[in-house]
Amino acid sequence: MDSFSKFTQNVSSNWSPFAEKVGKSLTQYKQFATEKLGSGTEVTELPTDYVTLERRYEAVRQALLLLVRHAKTYTAPPTQFDVQALQSQFNTLTSKISGKQDAEAVAMAKKEEEERKASNTYEHAIARTSLEVAESIGLEEPLGAALFKFGSIEEKVGVEKLNQDKAINARFIDPTAANIESGIALAQNSRKQVQSARLTLDAAKTAFKNAKPDRADVARNEVEAAEDQFVTIIEETMNLMRAVVESPEHLRYLSEFVKAQLAFHKEAASLLGDLAPEIEEIQVTQEALYRHENK
Repeated sequence: MDSFSKFTQNVSSNWSPFAEKVGKSLTQYKQFATEKLGSGTEVTELPTDYVTLERRYEAVRQALLLLVRHAKTYTAPPTQFDVQALQSQFNTLTSKISGKQDAEAVAMAKKEEEERKASNTYEHAIARTSLEVAESIGLEEPLGAALFKFGSIEEKVGVEKLNQDKAINARFIDPTAANIESGIALAQNSRKQVQSARLTLDAAKTAFKNAKPDRADVARNEVEAAEDQFVTIIEETMNLMRAVVESPEHLRYLSEFVKAQLAFHKEAASLLGDLAPEIEEIQVTQEALYRHENK
């Protein structure tokens, strides 16, 4: 009997806050439904300062979300060559295993697979194709020589692209995503609490308006408590949104994004700048020989 009494006491103590939470949610839901039905109930307006700040905050939030999404796409390896790369990896692996059944062959094939994955950029794909074709044509041929030079430079450009992508991921995407998951997430949750507090306040106002005389004082106290809670959560939410809007970190991360791109394009321009006159010289020489032979 004592155990049963203790059990019922525990259930009662745990049920009370749960029942209070459910009752509060139902009150808010009822108020929300009443407003949506347009029954003429009073709706407390949010402060103008809050609405203005919320608009600025939402613009910043959306901008960061979009930039992170596009930056991830920009730094992601291309997918067009995945099937071809996988097939090549599979052929290499099976040929090595069939030719030599030992751990060394498997390890070598695995290493080649990892190297291919680590150099998966458009520039690397162009480099691989150019070098393979150059070898099949022959380096003694003008086109073969030009493709060899081109492939060699594109491979270096691909390495610089990978360096850029790593920098953007580490200095822009990761910290910005962390900010979205922390400060912005807190502000988002607080915005929801503002709406909940507003619904609770309006429900209390409606109850006070319809209260019987013997319930008037209690209903008035509930309105005052709801107003205090509404004001408090408004202030807290504005502080959280202001921290997002005014944070200098967004500019710091954006600056790192620009620096990474600038470093890549500078090095790529330097490499291609040295290559361009060499390819042009080969082309001019070949054209002169072609014109001479076809007179």
